[in-house]
Amino acid sequence: MKTLTTACLVVGLALTAGASALAADETAGPAANPPAKRACFFSHQINGWREDRSARDTVVYLDVNAHDVYRLDMFGPCNGINEAFTIGVETRGGGTAICDGLDVTLITNSPIGPFRCPVSKITRLTPEEIKALSASKRR
Repeated sequence: MKTLTTACLVVGLALTAGASALAADETAGPAANPPAKRACFFSHQINGWREDRSARDTVVYLDVNAHDVYRLDMFGPCNGINEAFTIGVETRGGGTAICDGLDVTLITNSPIGPFRCPVSKITRLTPEEIKALSASKRR
């Protein structure tokens, strides 16, 4: 009887130690690899834009503040974006912060009125990616 109790105690301790190690791995995982920080900006910080003609009306780059550029991928083609001289930005939600594609809609003018272009994804470009953008795409 004493041997069975000791065996159960040893098995219980082993299971507890294994669970503790697994829990430590789970908590150490996110700390070791923190999620990417969301890069947000406000609509009033936008000071220019450029389209990507090679992306067939589905990508726009926004110049934000002095040095940042954000790539906006649309759900589909944004009719008239390549011919537009100006675009509008409509924010959704409780504030004007733009952190995610669902936070913003681009608006272009067309002969029949405004055309809304829902954004699916926003990506902040690295300095190397910004340098790689062609100067001809700047507006």
